[in-house]
Amino acid sequence: MTRAIVCCLLAGGLATAVLAQPAVPHRDLTRLDWEGKHSAVKGPDEGDFAPGSERYDVLRSELDLRLDTGDGSLAGEVKHVFASRDDTLRTVVLDLATGWGLAVSAVTGTSGALPFRHESDALLVRLPAALAEGAVDSLVVAYAGVPDAPTERRGLWLEDHGTGDATAPVFATMCEPAYSRYWWPCKDRPDDKIDRVTMRYTVPDGLVAAAPGLLVAETAPEPGWTTFEWVSSYPIATYLVSVAVSDYVVWQEDCSTPGGTNVLLQHFVYPEHDAWSRVDFGRTCEMIAAGEAWFGPYPFSAEKYGHAEFEWGGAMEHQTCTSWGSGFMTGQGWTHPYVVHELAHQWVGDSLTPRTWADIWLNEGLATYSEALWAEHEGGAAGYRTYLALARSGQDDWSGQGPVYDPVPVFPGRIIYDKGAWIVHMVRGRLDDDDAFFALLEAWAQDGDRPYGTVTTEQFIAHCETYAGEDLAGFFWPYLTTDEVPRLQLRYAVAEGGAAPDTVHLELRQTQATLFDNVYPIHLEAGGERLVTRVRLAERATTATVVLPSADVTISDIAIDPDWWVLWQGGVAAQEPVGLARISPNPVRDGWVSFAYRLESTSSVAIAVYDAMGRQVFRRDLGRVVPDVAGNRYAWDCRTDHGRAASGVFWAALEINGHRTVRTFTVLR
Repeated sequence: MTRAIVCCLLAGGLATAVLAQPAVPHRDLTRLDWEGKHSAVKGPDEGDFAPGSERYDVLRSELDLRLDTGDGSLAGEVKHVFASRDDTLRTVVLDLATGWGLAVSAVTGTSGALPFRHESDALLVRLPAALAEGAVDSLVVAYAGVPDAPTERRGLWLEDHGTGDATAPVFATMCEPAYSRYWWPCKDRPDDKIDRVTMRYTVPDGLVAAAPGLLVAETAPEPGWTTFEWVSSYPIATYLVSVAVSDYVVWQEDCSTPGGTNVLLQHFVYPEHDAWSRVDFGRTCEMIAAGEAWFGPYPFSAEKYGHAEFEWGGAMEHQTCTSWGSGFMTGQGWTHPYVVHELAHQWVGDSLTPRTWADIWLNEGLATYSEALWAEHEGGAAGYRTYLALARSGQDDWSGQGPVYDPVPVFPGRIIYDKGAWIVHMVRGRLDDDDAFFALLEAWAQDGDRPYGTVTTEQFIAHCETYAGEDLAGFFWPYLTTDEVPRLQLRYAVAEGGAAPDTVHLELRQTQATLFDNVYPIHLEAGGERLVTRVRLAERATTATVVLPSADVTISDIAIDPDWWVLWQGGVAAQEPVGLARISPNPVRDGWVSFAYRLESTSSVAIAVYDAMGRQVFRRDLGRVVPDVAGNRYAWDCRTDHGRAASGVFWAALEINGHRTVRTFTVLR
């Protein structure tokens, strides 16, 4: 659907153009509703942590763990060096799940054994005496067990990869937002980054343990076991500490970027995916160079960047060592945007970590926007606009899906990713100056005390205001805290000037409940010439004038923001290509999933679904299908020929007259 319209001129009056889709009914949803849920719903998906841990800072941590892939158990010690934040610190509170397979046998300090209680997902350790503010102390927790978690594939879990007799174990972690407590005693919150983490993982011979940082030693402590010692010497958030163990093939290369950065690239992949990985990860150095053009020097150049394959329906930006779901390993390169996404997190998320989970959109919005920048890198302005168009949430633009800022749960769906990316895109349009915009991005990632620290939404808004030269609160907060989107009316009249050129008087009005502060480019086609005026609309309505090039021209077209620099209801940014356009919801947790597609003419259509092993689990021939102006859809109840689809990554293949388009989606149970 295009947003340009042809308007008639009414002598002596106003012509009215309503440029919006019919209103989508909003749910009874207010900010207070979400705050109420935040206080009522607790758990790792909400990013909750044990109260009291704000009274100290973790300076250094050491994990010394034996990971047994035979029975899925771990055993060992975790040491924390910490500094008191007040003069009365007597109890150190760590996060450690209770009732999920882990038991503490002892806690020791510099003076010997320390009394402790392990209850309510917290480990409370009593110090011999209160610590003064700034005083440094340490403790060591000895524990063991078979870790478990209330959500599948969170914390540390054991699976196999391969088929038939050719299988091997995979022991790996995924802990965002707050599942680290399910495999090690820690301060499971993002605002206290650890200055240095040493990770000694002892695993059965023949397996490799991958982790953040640099591999500093590989030793054999006893027959049958190998210890891999990794050191992360850059500050790191708890949820980014990781391990991935399997029979990896390890390949690496040196990357030198045009900006002068030298980075070790190191990839840990299943043997059966070695060749595929060299396609999927083969452009990583080029992507780092692109990231440096957007955000400045790669922040962890003294260590590395790479990937460790694991069994999960996605990828996770563990610092310097992204965990990469095996279902995303294809050998076809179509996952390159997702490689860019996780790489971008090294700047926005890992170096610049959200101070609270309320600010998670800064991670995911900027990383998703980097996918659009990669599309621009590959396909120019058209590729950029199309990528953002396909990120739109249909005709409702995330209506009823809750806020981008401080969502409940922390990961509520695609809104923090896609709407977050659109907010960044709108900043670019607001500045209307690419040099200033890319300077803004680089300065955000590189300047002040932000690198290797924590950041907030308020800081990002203030940073953008510096480059915009104006107050942007009225722009940012309505998009961040409501699920409304502007709905616009444009009215105009021509004032005839006799021998002088005519003047067009514009009135732009927003009709939704919440007022947004936006700048809308208004395009007029008159006498074969395109006239553009930028109109700021911060109140209910505003006016502007445009002088026509001569008195005898006719307005043939008028459009609000035809290049889609602002998020408002009334269409999509670019016509979607023929074929499978989007899958929603994605991920799908239960119920139905919708496959949206576009046809140019009546066509023979079939839909098929394949699992991560490439096996067809569903197919439906739809016969001859007539194009729908609003786009065609097919809904699937996630039932395969053998019952309900299990959790995992799936491929949907849409065939139109024998031509196939493919997209992935994830099922979570």
